Amino acid sequence: MSREEKLLEWVKHRHEGQLIRRTAEPYLNHLTAVAGFAAIISLGYEIGLCHDLLEETGVTKLQLQNQLRSVGYDDQETLLISGCVSELTNVFTKESFPDVDKKTRKKREAARLTYVSSAAQTVKYADLLYNIQWVLKYDLKHAKKYLQKKKFLVLSMNCGNQVLHERVIKTIEDALRMPIFN
Repeated sequence: MSREEKLLEWVKHRHEGQLIRRTAEPYLNHLTAVAGFAAIISLGYEIGLCHDLLEETGVTKLQLQNQLRSVGYDDQETLLISGCVSELTNVFTKESFPDVDKKTRKKREAARLTYVSSAAQTVKYADLLYNIQWVLKYDLKHAKKYLQKKKFLVLSMNCGNQVLHERVIKTIEDALRMPIFN
């Protein structure tokens, strides 16, 4: 079994029982889709696979690092993967900022993402590609506003892989041209 397969099994176990919102699909489907899109960069698959671990499970950054090493990633790879996962973990949460309203927290989070590493921005593009598809299928009522906000975000996050960056922008623009939004 390759190190990627071992990591996939570990991530699958950590997200066991979690479903994609409004579906009966395992959350792992989201993670593998993001990983597939993000594989355009070195270690993008691994970062994409792990990008929600710190937010959606009880896994800590240290536990992630230990697991990465145990399945065969070297120290440099481990630090890159875990560092990007940390960068992709929301900072401006209700728990951490209980006195800050949701709109302000979202703005701060979006601003923070403009300063994360190129690799983290690339994985965020991949996450958005998946989430845009989800919104268009399961939350059309809020889709136009979501797409407009994400277009603004992606335009300000311009340090990641340019091919994926352009793909996200085109996906958003194409979606906004759909007859339902005009």
